[in-house]
Amino acid sequence: MIPEVIKKNYGRWKYHESLKPGVLRHVAESGDELYTVRVGSPRLVSVDFIRDLCDIADQYCDGHLRFTSRYNVEFLTPKKAM
Repeated sequence: MIPEVIKKNYGRWKYHESLKPGVLRHVAESGDELYTVRVGSPRLVSVDFIRDLCDIADQYCDGHLRFTSRYNVEFLTPKKAM
């Protein structure tokens, strides 16, 4: 349930950098890249809100997203297009 680029490079990340507020680029030792887009969200959310997030993830990130410990959302994609 995680992107293939994370499975392939698990534990082998060289560095990450912030491209702009809320957008991170993670670079693996193999040269693979993963982009993370952080989105703020309230603590209490409705089912409709979660479905909307899932629709966005399906459309732009091959269905990959995660919730952080602070209840924010991160969309994970190996695609550089923004």
